[in-house]
Amino acid sequence: MNLLEILGHRSQQFIINIIDLIFFIVTVLRRGFSYLRKNKDNSLIKNAVVREIIFDGVDSLISTILILSIVIGFSTIAQLIIFLQNIGTETEVINILLRHVTLELIPLLTAIVIICRSGSAMAIQMGNMSINQEIKSLELLGVDVLVLFAFPSLVGKTISQISLSCYFSTLTITFGILFSAIFDSSSNLKYFSILIDSIQPMELFYFLINNTLFGMIISANASFHGLHVKHSVTEVPQRVQKAIMHSLFSVFAISVLYIL
Repeated sequence: MNLLEILGHRSQQFIINIIDLIFFIVTVLRRGFSYLRKNKDNSLIKNAVVREIIFDGVDSLISTILILSIVIGFSTIAQLIIFLQNIGTETEVINILLRHVTLELIPLLTAIVIICRSGSAMAIQMGNMSINQEIKSLELLGVDVLVLFAFPSLVGKTISQISLSCYFSTLTITFGILFSAIFDSSSNLKYFSILIDSIQPMELFYFLINNTLFGMIISANASFHGLHVKHSVTEVPQRVQKAIMHSLFSVFAISVLYIL
């Protein structure tokens, strides 16, 4: 019974956290777009969004995504092409790579990179600002911290997630086909043309929706838990850990639902 009680309590807490996160995302989007409609000079928000995109996206290209693309292209894509073409048709090989690696695995790996790299940093920043009373000071001055911090992060991380996933997927499949041509047969270069013909618009739409949800969830968890640091500095690592774990669990859950 103790195990059942623990599982029930954990499930209840998870459902409550999901509901809180949904309300938080809706509130941030509503306040952010309301601010944009009312204020003609949106340079502050635009600059904040650009900074988020540069930090999450541009700075990750060479350092992380490019290296991962080469490694996965060589260790996974190339090996799968060499193995699968012996037991299936060329179209079946590309369909497996496209749907199960490029459109499912790569967005998940991109989300994990963003969670570990910038999601945790955002939670730490917001948590330290809460502890140092900076958030409260801004609120007393009439500044909406959700518009100033959470909204640009939400938009920037969503754009970064989509852009990095496209970049990551393109590089990974390209390197994979090239490595298979180098180590197996140059005729494997034909998979480039087969790949282009196999892409379906609806799959690209699901790819876009999937990455949009990933970006919003990562940003919302970081901001939500960072802003809920209240009393002690020791709360910061605790909230950061919760933000990371909730983000990881959420993106894995969405990935499972996408497969189903």
